[in-house]
Amino acid sequence: MNKKERIISAIQLKQVDRIPSSYRASEQLTKKIMAHLGLEKTGNIGEWYKEFLEALGADYWSSGSKIDKFSNFIPKFKGPLPQNPYIDDGTYFYTIGIKSRPAKMQGFNIEYPNVGIDPPLKDLEHHSEIKSGFLTSKLDLFDFNLMFNKYRNITHEEIDSTSQDIVSIGTLSSLFMICCYLRGMDNFLIDLVFNTKMAEKLVSEVGDFCLEFNRRELDAMKGKANYYGTWDDVAGQNGMMFDPGLFRKYFLPIYKKLIENNKKYGLFFGWHVCGSVHEVLPYMIEAGIDVFDVVQTSAKDMEIEKV
Repeated sequence: MNKKERIISAIQLKQVDRIPSSYRASEQLTKKIMAHLGLEKTGNIGEWYKEFLEALGADYWSSGSKIDKFSNFIPKFKGPLPQNPYIDDGTYFYTIGIKSRPAKMQGFNIEYPNVGIDPPLKDLEHHSEIKSGFLTSKLDLFDFNLMFNKYRNITHEEIDSTSQDIVSIGTLSSLFMICCYLRGMDNFLIDLVFNTKMAEKLVSEVGDFCLEFNRRELDAMKGKANYYGTWDDVAGQNGMMFDPGLFRKYFLPIYKKLIENNKKYGLFFGWHVCGSVHEVLPYMIEAGIDVFDVVQTSAKDMEIEKV
């Protein structure tokens, strides 16, 4: 059983020769492990990652929401890059007006993009100020005829059908987090309870964008993709960020459509959420997710037995 057969069988709840595994870590930890293994490398990670995985005994190198980040394809963005002091966040949020600045993790020498700085919709007072189609109008800035992997510098046209890659898609589909980044988390959480017209309008606009973006992804890949991975950090360490009933009202209907669309093309659907998400996980299971990532057993009520 090769690694692709192993992980597909595991997702389908079939017998496997061994438990499939994936690797994910910070750049700093990765460098330490490589030094320990005597595999110190320079240059493009896409040229040597397979050797590293083989030394570890892992099947894939995960991006978090995608099983195989070296086979994750995104459309080419034709719009402008962020201008100083803002930066490219590395996950395409900047393409829809979400801003990021460089930050450093306190106590560690780890730099990261602080996403959601200066939310563009933070000062709106009435739902009518949200222009209809303000997000879907940005779809023309993406070239879906040029789906590429940034680590290996290949396009979807160069995918080897005989390889063991798990070809993945799933960009700009974090429904709750996109709303937070555009509106500001505090503002949006207040909107969900006290300014429902604003919340409904914003969720509707974000949902329309995500669904159409995915429709174009699926059409561009022409059946080559195996996996759709998304993430949405709707929970903290001790529970949901907002009432589970609001998740069911606002976000679940869009997720159901997203899952249905991907299933029509034969893709597995993975949902990555950190924290104590057990209150809404049954909704997503019922909606049809195939993979739940990551099971953060240190969060409240997320012990593996309960999950």
